[in-house]
Amino acid sequence: MQAPVLHAFVAGLASALFALAATLGTPGAIIFAYLTQLPLFAVGLGHAAGMLAISGAVAAAILILLESGLFAAIFLVINVLPAYWLTRLALLERVRPDGDVDWYPPGLLVTWLTGMAVAGLVAAYVAFAGSEGGLPGTVERFLRAGLSMMVGGPEAQIERAVGAVAPLFPSIVLVSWMVMVVVNGALAQGALVRFGRNRRPTPRVSDIELPRWALAPVAAALALAVLGGGVASHFGSNLSLVLCLPFFFVGLAVVHAYARGRSLRWVILVGTYVAVMVFGWPAMALVILGFVEQWAGIRRRLGEPPSAEKE
Repeated sequence: MQAPVLHAFVAGLASALFALAATLGTPGAIIFAYLTQLPLFAVGLGHAAGMLAISGAVAAAILILLESGLFAAIFLVINVLPAYWLTRLALLERVRPDGDVDWYPPGLLVTWLTGMAVAGLVAAYVAFAGSEGGLPGTVERFLRAGLSMMVGGPEAQIERAVGAVAPLFPSIVLVSWMVMVVVNGALAQGALVRFGRNRRPTPRVSDIELPRWALAPVAAALALAVLGGGVASHFGSNLSLVLCLPFFFVGLAVVHAYARGRSLRWVILVGTYVAVMVFGWPAMALVILGFVEQWAGIRRRLGEPPSAEKE
């Protein structure tokens, strides 16, 4: 068996085992479940998207045998298909006349990832349109049942918790998924670079730029959240949160551009990431910074060259 195919089979086995860890329900197992896409990205970015497809097929077959066809189908939709498409795009290259290579821009990868999340959000609203209360009602019943089973406690306390979480629960799930896709892709690329197995150079965070039109969907979603009513307002609020995540990455790009070449570069970067993970609210500050960058072009003032992504 050729080495790439062998690697694909091993990656598929590892990915299936990571996915099955989610069924154990323990905190340690959940950590492994979050890394389900890591072997897929590793074999894809190290060889080709076709090898990733083989890994996905191997993993799906294992999950059908050990769990169920439905579990395998969900695995394919939320893990394999997004990883395959993003890997295929990431490995696209264009050779310039001078011999330099242009790789698919990281900002467009973020844009595609966001489009997948938006498609998932729309699909969820359509799928539960016929249920009582639509998706909002379904989410409330799901959370109420889950909290009652796991936490218990007074009914009034459970209702307050449901009321606090339910309005944005769909977007929280999708944003968490998007972050984990990015984390798994970055970890896989970092490991490949470490061992000299990467096919493309690692994209710089400071190079992340969104298309010029990226602010328009956010404005439309916010308008729907404010002016709409019922399910429409619920959809607009969740759509707004999903569409804000790309601007978080743009905000990080500004911070990386500012830190580049400065003596305290690592202090600035490590401090930013630690603040986001520990306190949370700096993430919103980065989103706002991303909005400002998209509108005013802060990186150009810092000497960053314009990117072709906005063309």
